[in-house]
Amino acid sequence: MTLLWLSSAAIAQPVIIADSEFASTDWMPIVTKTTGGASQSVSQSGSGGNPGAYRAMIHSLPPNSNIVVVHEFLGTSYDPSAQGAIATLDYTEDHKEFNPPFTGAAIGAKPALRQGGVWYIGPDLTFNGLSWQSVNLTGLTQMDFSGAGGSHPDFSVSGGAISFGFVRSNTNSSNTTSFNTTSGIDNWSYTLQTQTLPVVNLVAIDASAAEAGADVGVFRVSLGSGGEAHTTGGDVPGLVVSYTVSGSATPGADYAALAGTVVIPAGATTADLTITPIDDALVELDESIILTLSAGSGYQLGTSTTATIVITDNDVAGNAAKPIPALSFWGLVFLAIVIALLGVAWVRSRRRD
Repeated sequence: MTLLWLSSAAIAQPVIIADSEFASTDWMPIVTKTTGGASQSVSQSGSGGNPGAYRAMIHSLPPNSNIVVVHEFLGTSYDPSAQGAIATLDYTEDHKEFNPPFTGAAIGAKPALRQGGVWYIGPDLTFNGLSWQSVNLTGLTQMDFSGAGGSHPDFSVSGGAISFGFVRSNTNSSNTTSFNTTSGIDNWSYTLQTQTLPVVNLVAIDASAAEAGADVGVFRVSLGSGGEAHTTGGDVPGLVVSYTVSGSATPGADYAALAGTVVIPAGATTADLTITPIDDALVELDESIILTLSAGSGYQLGTSTTATIVITDNDVAGNAAKPIPALSFWGLVFLAIVIALLGVAWVRSRRRD
């Protein structure tokens, strides 16, 4: 039975990847080096382990041959970019040699990781002996595993998915004698000490913008639990947070368009996005800009992921009442004559009555 327990990246509890039963479907042996016709085979033994089932490995070694085999666990992998950076890891295995071909014959053993198609090999655990031995390596970092050209895996949130396994190797230096070696492994496990992914939230710290006076609005992206923006090794300058933009305002016409990402600098806990209105001559209603945080690598979304800023227009519609035009001098004279004539007519009318 495969034992697998993965914690939530938000809690930063240890992640345990383990197997003590070694079902064939959970493992893949990969021969990474062989010379002189050396070969290998594997099987699962239901009893005789420490205790119970164990994985048996046989290396067939003609004269002047050697072999290196990586056994990859297929049960699960771990992705630092989605589940949190790995601070350190512990490695455990029980091993035993069966029927050594000669006194002092040893079995090469090492922990191994695969990332981005590259195998990274850990500290040497070469052993011999006819009884089960328990080995526990603690506090291993990415620098304890080396790949081609002296490279190392990336345990930070920038690193890709990691699969886990172990190495078995043997060499026959005899010029005339062939032999087989048989070894067993039981209680194999990795314990990953993980780092919490920061929680990202969004608010509008200035939710009102206006064309008049180029009055800007401001969104703020902030980190919650998980602390400052950082990565293991400090080789990435901050945390890149993605977002989408919607609303009735048009980017590039009503306000300066946004990039779609914002960087919280290394060591900081916030980053601001400024909304700069574009002052046009159009008469418009108030318009909105809605920002929504998107899921991404190296962080998790908090409870506040959407905020709105409103842009107020400063243009007036051309529907105001027109002023009464001023009368000229001769217009006033004409108006006075008309009024006088009307007055005379009214007086005459009164006399006839």
